[in-house]
Amino acid sequence: HLLFLTIPPSPFSSSLGFPSLLLSLCFSLSLQPTSLSAEQTVPVVSTAQGRIRGILTPLPSDLLGPVIQYLGVPYARPPTGDRRFQAPEPPLPWPGIRNVTQFAPVCPQALDERSMLGDMMPSWLTANLDIAATYLTHQSEDCLYLNIYVPTEEDIHEEGGQRPVMVYVHGGSYSEGTGNMMDGSVLASYGNVIVITLNYRLGVLGFLSTGDQAAKGNYGLLDQIQALRWVKENIASFGGDPSRVTVFGSGAGASCVSLLTLSHYSEDLFHRAIIQSGSALASWAVNYQPSKYARQLGERVGCGIDDSTQLVTCLQGRSFRELVEQNITPAKYHTAFAPVIDGDVIPDDPQILMEQGEFLNYDVMLGVNQGEGVKFVEGIVDSEDGVTAEDFDFAVSDFVDSLYGYPEGRDTLRESIRFMYTDWADRDNAETRRKTLVALFTDHQWVAPAIATADLHAQYGSPTYFYSFYHHCQSDATPPWADSAHGDEVRLLVSFLVFAFDSPKEMILDVKKKKIYL
Repeated sequence: HLLFLTIPPSPFSSSLGFPSLLLSLCFSLSLQPTSLSAEQTVPVVSTAQGRIRGILTPLPSDLLGPVIQYLGVPYARPPTGDRRFQAPEPPLPWPGIRNVTQFAPVCPQALDERSMLGDMMPSWLTANLDIAATYLTHQSEDCLYLNIYVPTEEDIHEEGGQRPVMVYVHGGSYSEGTGNMMDGSVLASYGNVIVITLNYRLGVLGFLSTGDQAAKGNYGLLDQIQALRWVKENIASFGGDPSRVTVFGSGAGASCVSLLTLSHYSEDLFHRAIIQSGSALASWAVNYQPSKYARQLGERVGCGIDDSTQLVTCLQGRSFRELVEQNITPAKYHTAFAPVIDGDVIPDDPQILMEQGEFLNYDVMLGVNQGEGVKFVEGIVDSEDGVTAEDFDFAVSDFVDSLYGYPEGRDTLRESIRFMYTDWADRDNAETRRKTLVALFTDHQWVAPAIATADLHAQYGSPTYFYSFYHHCQSDATPPWADSAHGDEVRLLVSFLVFAFDSPKEMILDVKKKKIYL
């Protein structure tokens, strides 16, 4: 159910250089490790900041060897006090041996359903909010930590060699989520790669910008870059190869990865990128009105000050809870607190940077899911039975009005979209209208930006690969009429702790069938 299309001029071959990941397409739920009943002493690892000890975790399958987990490893100093709204700093050293066997706090974020039920959130996550919330309750600004999953069995193909490294950037509309929720154990053991997940600053704390030097923004991106610096400096101590680092992510995480390929701050920190259901060219990927939302936030919390420096000083005096709980509503199909063009981390508009060939040092794989836009259609009246002609016309008109800023030409654009997304052979079928409406949102928000990104990357002869994901993950999280929804492919890559199982037997799925090598 994965269709791989190779974009010229590079042929797809085993010499691609992406880690050889064995993925089972028959997964409907991800494998999870057993409970930590077999805690054992593991080797102490020396990092640049000090020594750490993790925990050995067995996995419930003969196919999967144990994994050493290093949980809650600091990669930066706490961004608290005067370091709020500043670039991250390297972590301080510590004495003795630090036990890293438990997750660190997650970065501050709103916990109400209003913020987590957005159209850009995966259906399987929003359907398990009660479980997901348990992983998000322990919040602190002291949250810049990463988790490392190291396989223990020798690779018969690379005996004694260093393993490739995969760094996962979680999504969540730049405002929700945590790397703690993504368990990299199965991917690490099955693919014989070192998997790293991380927390980075979110929402206002990660992406507030005044549009000038007072608060330049992009702190969340800088956190990711600092984590990659830490990986480059230390991963060899874990048996990882610093010259074979792949960064991957889905949704907003994919857009972050896409932006990292355009930043000179990322040079030599990673070598390959997998961009799943996101792109720096998407309408929601970059905030082009940062000062507007910064001032709205200031007014909400009693910091209605015109001077940018004084505004930031005032915001630094507010509690993180007061800041993240403010509901700043962006324009539709956009994001209030997101990466910005600051002339530094992101030196110019992503489209211009791509046209200039600024991301050519990386092998890139991009992809989309067939039904990315399902959640945009779920809320339409009677979507279970299809979409009426009136609702279809309203959705198209609202789409155009929200994205097209000039009144002249709107009518022509509406009619063009209606024409293109009407199945004229079955125009009176409500279910067909629903399908084409999903295609409209999927094309605009995901497919068109991804194809444009892939095309610009391939034009310069850089290795570029594109996939389309069609596998429908059967669950209560998505309606039965939906195709593969946004985020469905992620469940095949990493295990999610939001899924619960009654017994280890439920975790042992048929991983011998339908394998594919990336």
